[in-house]
Amino acid sequence: MEHQYSEEDLKIIAKQLSCPDGEHGIKTGEMMHASNLGMTISAIDALNLQNNDTVLEIGHGNGGHIAQLLSKAEKLKYYGADISKTIIAEAAKINQDFVNEGIVHFELTNGDTLPFESNLFDKIFTVNTIYFWRNPEHYLNEIKRVLKPDGIFSLCFADKTFMQNLPFTSYGFTLYEAEKVQELLDSASFKIKNAIRKTEQLKTKTGEQVQRAYHVVVASIE
Repeated sequence: MEHQYSEEDLKIIAKQLSCPDGEHGIKTGEMMHASNLGMTISAIDALNLQNNDTVLEIGHGNGGHIAQLLSKAEKLKYYGADISKTIIAEAAKINQDFVNEGIVHFELTNGDTLPFESNLFDKIFTVNTIYFWRNPEHYLNEIKRVLKPDGIFSLCFADKTFMQNLPFTSYGFTLYEAEKVQELLDSASFKIKNAIRKTEQLKTKTGEQVQRAYHVVVASIE
């Protein structure tokens, strides 16, 4: 229940969700993997991965889903970008065999730019990161820059009506309705190919069983 958490507790939860750090960050990564798995699978499925695709995930968490992603097609190459050194180290450990084989790579980012050459990726996806983008218009232009002209971008996020009921989202989260996200994509010259609204049951960080509404918006470059 909300009253079990002080304001300082909620700020700590929010900070860990935005950038997991230290031992607490590893546990946060495990929790995020479990709670976000349904959304992550939906975002991956929306990419329609093909053999030899080069894929970027922004905000990959502990990477517990990467093996499943790599099973979707032959000869995939995966790159993960994250702002947390803690979470990159954990993801690299969990996916060590794939890293050693050279098919999985992780890069530390600053949350404002992407450290990749232009037109590199066939597919890009991100789940539950848009709340933390400091400059969404600029960041979408960065995503567009590293996406191939015929590439696909899958953006997955929980609906504002769900997120605003979570006590910790008052601290550092920017919440979005689907219409606002579609406006941002339009302004960055993305063409929306599909927009799907889904619901799922989950237990929140504060221990409640709730129904989460979320969106998967699939876009390409115009």
